[in-house]
Amino acid sequence: MLTGSGFPSVVGFDLPGLHDGPAPARVIVSALLDATPGDDWMRTLDRLAWPALRLDHGVEQLRLVGQGIHFVGDIRDGRGLSAAVRELFDRVTAKVLAARMAALDVVGDEGRWVGPPSAPMLVSHDPRTDDVAALLALPALPALLALASRLTGMRFVAVARVTAERWTACAVHDLLGFGLQPGQDLVLETTICDEIRQHHRTVQFDQASIHPMFSTHPTPAMYGFESYLSVPMLRRDGSLFGTLCALDPNPSQLDAVSVTCFEVLAAWIGAQLDLEDASHVIDDQTPQTIRAALSAVAEQAARIAATAAPSSALHDTAQRIQALSMAGH
Repeated sequence: MLTGSGFPSVVGFDLPGLHDGPAPARVIVSALLDATPGDDWMRTLDRLAWPALRLDHGVEQLRLVGQGIHFVGDIRDGRGLSAAVRELFDRVTAKVLAARMAALDVVGDEGRWVGPPSAPMLVSHDPRTDDVAALLALPALPALLALASRLTGMRFVAVARVTAERWTACAVHDLLGFGLQPGQDLVLETTICDEIRQHHRTVQFDQASIHPMFSTHPTPAMYGFESYLSVPMLRRDGSLFGTLCALDPNPSQLDAVSVTCFEVLAAWIGAQLDLEDASHVIDDQTPQTIRAALSAVAEQAARIAATAAPSSALHDTAQRIQALSMAGH
């Protein structure tokens, strides 16, 4: 493949393993690249990929995550798809290179060489950028995530936007060097949050390697963690925004009250997002409903703080949530 600025080369493929039973409904084949593609390359890929990938290989979605492009769908022949993808990438690079060379023939008004106006992205606005911005706009959130890390003893804590198609980090407290930044994705199907999206329940375990269920679950092994806690963040209408999650390579020893406090923090964040939405809606009932939710959060936090040891992580986290909830209404 031709290489250059924004022209990625395939360094390998991550193919699904063999299955003894029926094949899963959705399979991920990942093309691992030596560079992150440019916007014009991705636009051209999206234009040339369909409908051939869908008709010939069962691909339903195409996702760029870091330096990998993930093909998701009812893929029966991963090796056949990988061969087709190599050929497709060569065509994309040739098209983009030809377009860039043609741009050299365009002369500006003052005799300067200029390129043609860049084509608009196929999706003009990604709503996830609003979700990330809304979370980053909460001034108290970084300190709260640090408290949550202290509360759980887990060195990675994040708020994630989780939809039926994407897992996107919105706010991150990372003492592990995990490397995930706000706005970046993980492949949804590789996350436990994808399961939480479906059942809306908290998932917590202290040590994956000895857990009766998660010792054989692929996610802890893939991301290298032992302890984990993830809580669904629900909106006022009951829909799922995403999760508040924490993880660490070391085992933990969380008690039920600490897990409850983490859940209360998730409820506070959800209420803040509802407040942001309400600021754009003219509805007398909406602020009252959110204020009632914040009052409930404040009461829960107060009960936890009253029973916790002074200056403990549990006490400090609950007390901070209580103060912020009371200030919010």
